[in-house]
Amino acid sequence: MGTYEVPMTDRIGIMERFFIANKSPLREAYSLLGASNPAMLSKRYAEEDQKIMAAQLWDYQNPELITNKIRIVLESVDSSDLSTEENYWRLNILWFWYHHAISSAIWRYFDKKKAREFSQKALFYQPKGHPNRLTRLFYLLLRDDLAAAEKWRKNITIEPEKKSAEWLMTEFKKLKFSDQTD
Repeated sequence: MGTYEVPMTDRIGIMERFFIANKSPLREAYSLLGASNPAMLSKRYAEEDQKIMAAQLWDYQNPELITNKIRIVLESVDSSDLSTEENYWRLNILWFWYHHAISSAIWRYFDKKKAREFSQKALFYQPKGHPNRLTRLFYLLLRDDLAAAEKWRKNITIEPEKKSAEWLMTEFKKLKFSDQTD
């Protein structure tokens, strides 16, 4: 059996991805997640995030979580030093982190003030045209704007977000935040 030679076009693609990861200002994030390009960085981040969420360990205060390490790296980088593609995926990851931090602040810590802060940052980082509509719903609910939240919820018609939005509306009516957090 003979050896297989990687075609030149594939080698160039491999070298470009390797170069991006090792020369990028985000190289530490690439290394932490074993990613070689921006889309893979986002995919691997989402995989790690979902593992932590499924184990009910997601906690913005735990510095050992890979999600928190990645957030720190991504926020420490000047976005003007990134390519358009890298910045798009950076924003997407940061939006995802803050979106889940909202839930952690609400249900782990009952900290409305922190949840408000996170909801504002999540909206700031959410890439233009991103399909998620729950972040905005959180934002409205955390500011006690129930009328705007209900109006926004009615426009969420695609599952599973529709069911999640209905659940959030119901749960927020039951939540009792401590007076310290307002």
